[in-house]
Amino acid sequence: MSDKKINYEYFYFGPFLYRGKLLDKEIDQIKKLCTQKKDVRKTLAGLIKKEFEVDSKKLYPIILPYLQSYIQAAQQHWGTYYGNQIELVSSWVNYMTKYESNPIHGHGYDLSFVLYTEIPAGLKKEAEDTVSNNIKPGVINFINKLEIHKYELNVQSFVPGVGDMFIFPGTLNHFVHSFQSEGERVSVSGNIKVI
Repeated sequence: MSDKKINYEYFYFGPFLYRGKLLDKEIDQIKKLCTQKKDVRKTLAGLIKKEFEVDSKKLYPIILPYLQSYIQAAQQHWGTYYGNQIELVSSWVNYMTKYESNPIHGHGYDLSFVLYTEIPAGLKKEAEDTVSNNIKPGVINFINKLEIHKYELNVQSFVPGVGDMFIFPGTLNHFVHSFQSEGERVSVSGNIKVI
């Protein structure tokens, strides 16, 4: 190795993926909004038996501080102005159980989010015990692009925890493979328009 000091700049490139942590009282408020039973499976990509609409007008004030935090962080990160008005266009809840999955998809809105209100007790251990280096059961996987290059990171994967909230550009593809743990992996998702 050379002792020569080289000055450089690092340029962040790709989608701005954000993870926040909801408070327990916010999780409880969101759980109460998930009692509607309007089936929305025909509008979603998931291979999940129970997917229902969530009242966006009631959800919006609970998650607004996180959406504003994302906008502020993304503006600092990119140095560009995103807008000053945020509209929650749609929201829904997925009650994923073992053997169900959510194939690769994007949402096509300015921003999307997913947050978690319940995770099966054995899911983290199941993911850790899976031998594969890449795709693990019940893990949310964000894919920047399908091509793999040895000098680029194209996938970010996370074992979700209760209260985790991910906010990301609506065009960022993501998916979840099936798992075998008992219990429900409950996620609330939505689409956001920035004006």
